[in-house]
Amino acid sequence: SVQNENIAAVNEAYNEVLVDEEEYELLRQSIDEHDNFDQIALARKLEKHELLEFRRVSSYLYKKNKRFAQSVRLSKEDQMYKDAIDTAAESKDSEIAEELLKFFVNITDKECFCATLYTCYDLIRPDIVMELAWRNQLLDFAMPYMIQYVHESYNRLNELDERTKSKEDEAGDDDDETQSNMLDALGNPYMLANTPYMPQQHQMPQQMQYMQQQQYMQQQQQGFMPPQHPHY
Repeated sequence: SVQNENIAAVNEAYNEVLVDEEEYELLRQSIDEHDNFDQIALARKLEKHELLEFRRVSSYLYKKNKRFAQSVRLSKEDQMYKDAIDTAAESKDSEIAEELLKFFVNITDKECFCATLYTCYDLIRPDIVMELAWRNQLLDFAMPYMIQYVHESYNRLNELDERTKSKEDEAGDDDDETQSNMLDALGNPYMLANTPYMPQQHQMPQQMQYMQQQQYMQQQQQGFMPPQHPHY
């Protein structure tokens, strides 16, 4: 093949011959296999071609070069709505997808409206869908989209709730462990700095006895002995 080296001048000359001979299938094959040529120039040349298939090649070239708005415009003008929907989905552009959806509403094409919702599901905002459907008696056609959206929203919220609940449970377990580590052998909290400590009632007699013993020993050291009762 003359195009084996993928040289721009050769590719452009060959493509020119295919256009003149109206070989649109071979032209599309050449575009896919040998892309070293001025693609935008060829797209502009074919944009006004008298044959529909060459105008489709023009739209295809715009899409390949990420000029999605121009590609969608050409497809709409030629009523190649499937091409337009596929291009909008490939663009990943919400504005392009929503404009196309509004276009189908304006021309009252319910099937294409529904097809756009299905193909461009991730690109179209639900409030736009509901407003267009409500204002134009298209709720039945929008309902599959809305059911799917509600289903996915519920699953996401449920998953988020489960994750949040797990973290709260872990935090509660950590708090319980921390509190248990702050108790002594008798189950009473350790005395912290600058924190008054009130002993439990069952400890009071033992501590009072200890204090009385200490007081008695101090009195003995000072030479003071309590009076002895005489023995009779």
